Amino acid sequence: MILFKKILKVISSFFLIILITFIFTLIVDFFFGKKILQLTDKFWIKTEFYGKIKRIDHDVYHHGLKANVKMENVKGFKGYYTFCTDNHGFRYKCDSKIRGKDFDYAFMGDSFTEGSSVSYNDSFVGIFENTTNKEVANLGVVSYAPKIYLSKLNYLLEKGYTFNHVIISIDISDLYDDNVSYRLNKNYIVTDNYERGEKLKLRRILRKNFPFTNFYMFVIKNLNQVGYSPNNLNDNEPIFHKDAILKSKWTYSNNEFIDGYWSNIDSAQKEMIETMSKVHQLLYKRAIPLSIVIYPWPQQLENDVEKSKHVLMWRKFCEGKCSNFINLFPYFFNSKKENGYLETYKKYYWWNDIHFNKEGNKVMAEKLIQIIKWILLVLFYLETMEL
Repeated sequence: MILFKKILKVISSFFLIILITFIFTLIVDFFFGKKILQLTDKFWIKTEFYGKIKRIDHDVYHHGLKANVKMENVKGFKGYYTFCTDNHGFRYKCDSKIRGKDFDYAFMGDSFTEGSSVSYNDSFVGIFENTTNKEVANLGVVSYAPKIYLSKLNYLLEKGYTFNHVIISIDISDLYDDNVSYRLNKNYIVTDNYERGEKLKLRRILRKNFPFTNFYMFVIKNLNQVGYSPNNLNDNEPIFHKDAILKSKWTYSNNEFIDGYWSNIDSAQKEMIETMSKVHQLLYKRAIPLSIVIYPWPQQLENDVEKSKHVLMWRKFCEGKCSNFINLFPYFFNSKKENGYLETYKKYYWWNDIHFNKEGNKVMAEKLIQIIKWILLVLFYLETMEL
């Protein structure tokens, strides 16, 4: 009995120490958390997690990037890259150039467009800009989807930004994100969707009042998602995060209902088409051409067909609406036929991930440039004929 009491006392003391330490940590974090993160800047800037600090909430279009960010030696899936934004909060080259509000091209999309784990000059947007010598605005940010495309474009146009041509990269994950993650009201303001929004309230309280604790919770939660190693290239099969499978499954599954989505796939598709139709109307009223780009994820190459649901849906949408429908499925499926799935995946995507590596970005840029140069040539010819 005496031994039991001693053990109980030790256990109680142990948990009391943990509780006191936790409370003390929260108090220190509340008053000095931001300062601690700033002091550790030189270390965290070399990790994948640091990028989350450079993302901000937005009252209208949900989230974006901070302006005038300059991050060097950021650890990516393979090696290091630079991450910079301009004075508007658009991803850009790492220079101090102050840019105006007038652009030749605006690229909209999610993490593929933002440029996952590559420097700006190695992203397809950066390659496009450097090759064409046009003024380009990269409006893409991680986890964007059509509701945010509409909201952000409307917001920027009302703020006096001008775009001569808008190119939207419609991602495989857009259906899931639009269906599950976001709500769009009549004023084109995007908020978190229902239950997901309730869960995110706690995260935002943590991020605002306890930034250091929030940061480490993010690190711990995502440790299992950052499993990339160059040595893994010897593996026979990549390991994807479960979200990648969930978000891509709708294109090749015959199930009308998929666990994790908030409605049947047909309804989700119709809602997304309605939102993109509003994007078209918004641009059409201002005589801004719209082009749509689509590309496959690794899951499509492995499980889907070249004429995917994704391809058919956006091809039909673009009839009478798009200046260009740029379909990259044939290129990657041809590579699969010639070299096999695994070799195609290794060549164009980051291992254990869904995003394009430098080579994948290069291919996407080349296809875009071919189309745009052809259009410019035709326009030049028509102008010459008029003269």
